[in-house]
Amino acid sequence: MSNKEATSEVFKNQSYMTPEQLNIAEEFQKTIEAEYALCAGEMKKANIAAASGATSTNSDEKLSINYACLEIDAIREYWFNRLVSLIQIIEHRNPQLEKELARKYLNNEQ
Repeated sequence: MSNKEATSEVFKNQSYMTPEQLNIAEEFQKTIEAEYALCAGEMKKANIAAASGATSTNSDEKLSINYACLEIDAIREYWFNRLVSLIQIIEHRNPQLEKELARKYLNNEQ
């Protein structure tokens, strides 16, 4: 499948795009799956890290552990928001592609 064919799966009005717009669309299309995989993978890593189970009986250490988990959760939220933005674009333009990527990267098949 050529880049133009792949791009046309997401962007339907290429014949009306200026060369600059078409280049942007093609570059975006090339990065869709890699970006999706990156966001999903980083989000999963942060989820695992946040739930890693560090414990302490010391109240100061408990507070520090809670803050550390909140900080990791902020990172997870960043990746989640980035992924949601990407999903919204793909879902609107090509729902089948979004389903394929979700099945590949959001399920526990990795």
